Amino acid sequence: MKTKLTALIALLAYAVGANAQNVKIAFIDYYGTKQVDVGKVKSLMPVHEGDTVSLDKFPYWILEMKSAVERVTGKEPTDVAPGCCDQNGDWYVYIGLPGTNAQPLQYNVAPTAKIRFPPAVEKLYQEATDLNEEAVKAQAIEDRTKGYALSAYPALREKQLAIRHYAMRHSTLIRRVLSEAYEAEQRSIAAQFLGYAPQSYTQIQSLVSASHDPIESVRNNAIRALGVLAESSPSIARQIPAEKFILMLNSDIWTDRNKGSLLLNSLTVARDRQLLALIRAQASDSLLEMALWRSYGHAYYARMILGRIAGIEEKELQKLAKDDVNAIIAAFVASH
Repeated sequence: MKTKLTALIALLAYAVGANAQNVKIAFIDYYGTKQVDVGKVKSLMPVHEGDTVSLDKFPYWILEMKSAVERVTGKEPTDVAPGCCDQNGDWYVYIGLPGTNAQPLQYNVAPTAKIRFPPAVEKLYQEATDLNEEAVKAQAIEDRTKGYALSAYPALREKQLAIRHYAMRHSTLIRRVLSEAYEAEQRSIAAQFLGYAPQSYTQIQSLVSASHDPIESVRNNAIRALGVLAESSPSIARQIPAEKFILMLNSDIWTDRNKGSLLLNSLTVARDRQLLALIRAQASDSLLEMALWRSYGHAYYARMILGRIAGIEEKELQKLAKDDVNAIIAAFVASH
């Protein structure tokens, strides 16, 4: 929870620094909704879609959102994840409800070694993180064909190339920090940097292990790196054990669902029947609710996975994912 709050404060500080003291809430979406009265939860929310809210009061609004969920369900939400920004520069919030399709994952035991990166590496990571916020707001596209992400946003691309330069020469240290460092921030840095290291089986296995780190930011960076690797090459995708990530679609933490669906989108391109059947058996309810999220970028992966399970041809599926999610859902239900 401390890491989540720290990340939120950093996001708020960035927005305030950009002179965005008040922001509009574009949408509030939910997950973990099975056997929960979502309508009643919505009716008690202190903030609604279309409201303009003061950023300095956002921590207060989050507490009020938690209270609203608890009044309906008897439990706090599993997660409240605000984010910035949609295509109009507005904010959004994802709320995890304690439904039967939201489960805590089993994470690794936290490591304990006092190993860390040089200060210059920490500085490079922070600079890239800050610039990534700018790139997201600018809706800059990203090249993933090389197996590591390169943004079209020039300032961020420069930092990513610097990360690549460092990672190519220090992959052993990066893997050690990722698996051994007791400081979560150091492991987060390592998870991102390892995605820029020389491609190898060892690299993939280290990232797969880190995908179940006890700290959310580490998991997020590790799975994103795996997703970029998988998207770049079918041969690399085949080396990633897809079955380990299916339960992430049911996680009670939003970033697990978001990055788990990103990775499984790449790993289902080959349409392995056994994998698709397993996803259907274990995560149908969660995929269906994720497919209806209002952010196209966040819902896209779930829509593609559902469509592949339903047997929709890839070119048609790409079109439906953007224009007609209900057709994908109908085909999925009919194919059962």
